[in-house]
Amino acid sequence: MVLPRFLLNTSSIFLVLAVLLLAAQPIAGEKPLIVATTSVLGSVVEDLAGDKVEVVVLVNPTICPAHYDVKPSDVYAISRANLILYHGMEGWLNQLYESSGSRAELVKISGGWSTPEGARMYYEEIAAVLRSKLGIDVSARLEQRLKELDEVTRQIMDEARSRQASSIKVIAMEWQRDFVEWLGFKVVDTFGPPEKISSADVERLVRAGVENDVALVVSNLQSGVELGETVAREIGAIHVVLSNFPGSSPETKTLLDLIRRNAGSMLGSLDMLAVKRELSRAVGEAELYRALSYILAIIVAAESITLAYLVVRRWRKT
Repeated sequence: MVLPRFLLNTSSIFLVLAVLLLAAQPIAGEKPLIVATTSVLGSVVEDLAGDKVEVVVLVNPTICPAHYDVKPSDVYAISRANLILYHGMEGWLNQLYESSGSRAELVKISGGWSTPEGARMYYEEIAAVLRSKLGIDVSARLEQRLKELDEVTRQIMDEARSRQASSIKVIAMEWQRDFVEWLGFKVVDTFGPPEKISSADVERLVRAGVENDVALVVSNLQSGVELGETVAREIGAIHVVLSNFPGSSPETKTLLDLIRRNAGSMLGSLDMLAVKRELSRAVGEAELYRALSYILAIIVAAESITLAYLVVRRWRKT
């Protein structure tokens, strides 16, 4: 019996779909696949669970997740996932999830992560998710990492106090404000992402920098650094670039690494500030000495003229 051509075509389509669906299903004994939208979520999962899971991070840590362009490989990753972790700022995720046909549970982990308090919350929540959703117990690793976080926090705060960070005024990108203020710096103004900045905003920032004697301007790597560079140059401040996603540099694999790196950048900038102020003081003193030498030369010249006048006058009298 010969089947009509359209039935053959239909059968072929269903066969291809069936193969694809089978390929997308996890094989018994495979590690659970966790898809994380960002390196914040992915790094915590990897740090806690290690080789117990497979992790796929969708968004490159050097770019802003809100501006991410979905790739075909993301559809495949989502379709295979056992669990999907996201923040809530990923407007593109719902459509990606629906188009993939995934049945994985979506778990939202939201809130700031740049400070030790925020990092602790992410570690605790993700540890709880791994246990409740996948039956993976990471309590021992969690306890170890939280102890390390406490020790890193203590060291950083001791250094910040010894360097008198609280006396330094800063203009910061708004997504780094919490971290900068946690270190003790005084934030006098903030700015948003570049697409929301007008020329009036730039003028406001420059005015605030001059009026408040701002020493540091802090940019966020993932949202662009050009505005921070411009404001710092206009007010004569030091420009500092921080990151809010681990993995944006080789030495920041975890949230703890990221906190260390950002703190090092902020506190290290105080050395540059001290050098800048010393140079400014030296230049000021040199200008003062130059001015004094001019005044002294004028006084000497005036005295010489007066003396010459007196000598000539006395000579005429004699």
